[in-house]
Amino acid sequence: MSKGMPYVVMHGGVHKTATSHIQAILQRNAGRLKKRGVYYVHHRDTRKEYTFPTQLNGYQKLGLGYKTKMPDDVLAQKAKNFFDKIGAGAGERIVLSDENMPGHSGHCVRSGLLYNRRETLLPIFAQNIPYPVTEVHIAIRHYADFFASTFVEFLRSAQGDKVIPEAQMKRAVLSNLPSWTGFIDLVLSCFPDAQMTVWRHEDFGGLSDRVVSNLIGDAVEVGDLVTPKRKRGRPSASHRAVQELLMEIERSGGEAALARRVEIQDAYPRGPDYPGYDPWTEAERAHLGRIYDKDIKEITMRKRVTLLRP
Repeated sequence: MSKGMPYVVMHGGVHKTATSHIQAILQRNAGRLKKRGVYYVHHRDTRKEYTFPTQLNGYQKLGLGYKTKMPDDVLAQKAKNFFDKIGAGAGERIVLSDENMPGHSGHCVRSGLLYNRRETLLPIFAQNIPYPVTEVHIAIRHYADFFASTFVEFLRSAQGDKVIPEAQMKRAVLSNLPSWTGFIDLVLSCFPDAQMTVWRHEDFGGLSDRVVSNLIGDAVEVGDLVTPKRKRGRPSASHRAVQELLMEIERSGGEAALARRVEIQDAYPRGPDYPGYDPWTEAERAHLGRIYDKDIKEITMRKRVTLLRP
């Protein structure tokens, strides 16, 4: 750790890996943590005041023509304001969490890659943090389940003229064969001073306390944290609901069909009668699973990476 600077910890998600659950625990205990020198920044504030400006800067560099411009000097000032407002002193711990750090679900769905704009967005995100990032924490997930879940997320937020068919998403994934290995390598290169902790989303049930403990450090025992009150979260869509929505898009067009998203999901709620969305054949799932297992073995060989196991 650099003398005189806060100790920065970055939780980068990714999407659909219980990130919201982790953020809820940290936010519920933010006041208690702050008294012990651990500053958790609400993910909505991080996203609005830091992540989004870095992405606008990246989109400008990519020539995407967004109306709002974010030149380098304006971004640098926004970043300074954001971190100054946190108020952490030398040696105190700043915990940031935002699954949008490398991009958005739609970037994955459309390209069949793991955040196809990451080569631009991730370095900008990292380079504008004014302190060395000492730890990075990342979850990864089986490719078949990750892309199924992100496709559902994409359908929830897509506009009518932006929807793509399920078959197009599957073709993109199977032709590109996405790899967490390349993603992890990029994160390591963007945060050269950081040790990285990685876990499989499939193991999270047995690792949740360790994940949170690793994020907050030893200033507070994870067992002393207050558990957020349970609230009805946004349920995952059933396979039937997604298929009904996709058929409605073909019949009525994207805008009209997407206006009925909630109605369709309520009619076919995920449960015993309607299993979760899974667009993959048994052979496709097995193929993606073999690639996932191979990539995990390769990731564990990285010098600065620790893979959490139950």
